[in-house]
Amino acid sequence: MNSFDTISGPDVDAQPSRRFAFWRNTARVRDPSLQEMKRVRKTRHCATELESASDRELRDRAIVLRESFEGDASKLSPEQRTARQIVGAALVREAVRRVRGLKYHGEQILAGLVLASGHVAEMATGEGKTIVAAIPAFLSWIDGRQTHVATPNSYLSARDRQQIQPALEMLGVNVSLLPERNDLAGKKKAYQADVVYGTGYEFGFDYLRDQLTFRQQPKGALGSEILDALSGRAAATPSVLQAHRDFTVIDEVDSVLIDEAMTPLILSEGDDGLALPTPYLAARSLAADLVRGEHFHLDLPNRKAQLTNEGRSFVFNWLARHPIDHLRRPWDSYIVNALQAKYIFEQGVDYVVRNGEVQIVDQKTGRIFAERTWRDGLHQAIEAFAGTAITNERSSAARITRQRFYQLYSSICGMTGTAETADEEFESIYRLKTVLIPRHRPCRRVDLPDRFFATKDSKFRAIVGEIMERHRCGQPVLIGTRTIGDSHVISTLLDSIRVSHQVLNGLQDADEAEIIARAGQYRAITVATNMAGRGTDIKPDDRALAVGGLFVIGVERNESRRVDRQLAGRAGRQGDFGFSRFFVSADDDLMQRFAPKLGKRFRRTAGKDGEVHDNYGPLITTLQHAAETDAYRLRRKMVEHDRWLDDILANVMGEAE
Repeated sequence: MNSFDTISGPDVDAQPSRRFAFWRNTARVRDPSLQEMKRVRKTRHCATELESASDRELRDRAIVLRESFEGDASKLSPEQRTARQIVGAALVREAVRRVRGLKYHGEQILAGLVLASGHVAEMATGEGKTIVAAIPAFLSWIDGRQTHVATPNSYLSARDRQQIQPALEMLGVNVSLLPERNDLAGKKKAYQADVVYGTGYEFGFDYLRDQLTFRQQPKGALGSEILDALSGRAAATPSVLQAHRDFTVIDEVDSVLIDEAMTPLILSEGDDGLALPTPYLAARSLAADLVRGEHFHLDLPNRKAQLTNEGRSFVFNWLARHPIDHLRRPWDSYIVNALQAKYIFEQGVDYVVRNGEVQIVDQKTGRIFAERTWRDGLHQAIEAFAGTAITNERSSAARITRQRFYQLYSSICGMTGTAETADEEFESIYRLKTVLIPRHRPCRRVDLPDRFFATKDSKFRAIVGEIMERHRCGQPVLIGTRTIGDSHVISTLLDSIRVSHQVLNGLQDADEAEIIARAGQYRAITVATNMAGRGTDIKPDDRALAVGGLFVIGVERNESRRVDRQLAGRAGRQGDFGFSRFFVSADDDLMQRFAPKLGKRFRRTAGKDGEVHDNYGPLITTLQHAAETDAYRLRRKMVEHDRWLDDILANVMGEAE
């Protein structure tokens, strides 16, 4: 029986904090209201009545909704708006049923209505978020607004658009896919559609391209705008990509608005050729002669290097003896970059070398971004240490933080499987409240206690032991790693005992999604970076379910609890059986950066096999909370800096007037 016929109890597994209700800030996070539940039931009833209508009648009903009230939704009473939403959601449900043979279940309708109201919907992993986006997009269309559906990567944009386009076009809604990079003709055509699917970053880059277009327009003589207005002449307007930013639906909203928030969108310009390598190679050589503690200090939590006074004297005395031409910045900044490249940025963790190029690895997803570069000479310093050709530095032509870009929309909403632990940030920065959507079926995943180890080596041996124990009974195993390097280590260990397995890391594409979807098959072993194939459903086959379903292993605890929940949530989807377990060592990044003393305790109390048998789970959770708090403070500073710049600009403009 569906939870909208008999309202289900709390889903303890999906939302752990429900066990401690007094922790929740009810102003930011809430369960669905009774009014919302009633709207869902009315939507399902209305959709049943529409089943006898022809395709033409469905389209006519949609057009009537759009044309009513002269397209001005602000004139609607709350009752009228609710009635329109119910009919609109019912039309989408029926169109999707006809095109794809799928019926929205009640929880999906609820999520769609929550999104249309401008909130964040937390939907557990595997609950079918793809088709949910069609409801707010259609309801926005009947209000006369364009919708941008933003996803974390281009594969998901293309896949989701392909699944939704036929149903929305049956109702008269035009749907397009936003091309990547500099296909300006394709972009202009895509932005003419009613609903535009694209990556969140590409929408932001297009905004920056428009700003450059405005900036490059020739300025008329003083007073020319007034003369044009008096004479009735229309002022020339530049051709832009984004005519307006009405409404956006953000898939994996925590990834887009929070995990990526510290990486501003920067539109670069400059030569793509090779740079004069002398300064970078000289800095690399000199960095090898500097002594930690005497010439420089490392701030590992913030991933920074800093020269001491003795270090500055040393490097400048060296420069006086070996003058270097063509320095783009002070010499000490070259040395700091070289120190960071040598001691902080790791190959296989922060970057990989492919096709003779240094390519950045996204720390939250494990994916490789060939187009990204580090700024201010750091990328060139890393190229020097990696032994690749040193490329030219690129200058910033335009930039914007993600927080500021999404605040330019009239209305935003989003969905993810892990919103509750980020509710304060959603509310304070984006004015978004979080609504917890119940699962369609109760979760039967078992989250086993963490295991703790003194060293990475002992941890990896235990992980392989766990894999083999599950593999012997045929249970499929998905091993999620934070870094590409760790995935290679585990793969090598499995190769050494001749165990067949699949390794996934790097760019997500159709092949990756297909491989990750097969991770639930009987006896399958898949080693992947944590977020590889994110958005792809893993469905265990019948034989796998008979032996316990998918077993997820987390190679370490991440700084963000949300990333851990996303990984564990790949098991036990839609009421399936499944298991998860995380392994922690004193050498892990979280421990090294935030609790080195706790790591020493691990080493003192470990047994001969390297395992620590005390339960440090609560302490690890405390560490994660501290790491999340630090990251949140940094993102708040970025927002405050943006507002400070806005105030300065407003004052300057006011004085100019």
